[in-house]
Amino acid sequence: MCGLHTLCECIEDLLELVVVHLSFLYYLYRLVSTHPTRSLPLHPPNQTVSVLADCFRELRMSGEEEENAAELKIGDEFLKAKCLMNCEVALILEHKYEQLQQMADDPMNQVSQVFEKSLQYVKRFSRYKNPDAVRQAREILSRYQLAEFELCVLGNLCPDTVEEAIAMVPSMKSRGRALDEEAIEKMLNDLSMIKKFD
Repeated sequence: MCGLHTLCECIEDLLELVVVHLSFLYYLYRLVSTHPTRSLPLHPPNQTVSVLADCFRELRMSGEEEENAAELKIGDEFLKAKCLMNCEVALILEHKYEQLQQMADDPMNQVSQVFEKSLQYVKRFSRYKNPDAVRQAREILSRYQLAEFELCVLGNLCPDTVEEAIAMVPSMKSRGRALDEEAIEKMLNDLSMIKKFD
């Protein structure tokens, strides 16, 4: 049991590092996209930390609101984006895969390894398998005035309880519309019925 506990702690530490790394890359992207004339010169390793600190400081002082997914502050480009659940991506990739298989004689239409791995991933983590179930899941989630981001998180993770749903998508309770627990419970029940008959 002690070894498993240590492994879990190592995984948590690793995940924290990944999140910090991804956050930093996103901040760099935002810095460059909001200041396209600014170049990011390469620095020796001993100066890198101070350069990164300067970048973070400049972003904070630029007056931009800090992002927080729990409050659905994820940036305009993400709020306006059309999100797809894993099951929707799986349907699209399966259709494309079938097309590529039909044209397999042409060397330009060979299926890449990245494509195959992506298809395997979304199929493995899709909660709904058939097209009707996918359509019904999106329809149910769309009834509750969820942002695309929230809709996809709930559609991908399929929480079993209201508490799990709120823990996964806390913005459902913190936003102005604040879904009540009865509405969330009904939504989860409707989704579980689809999974049961899928």
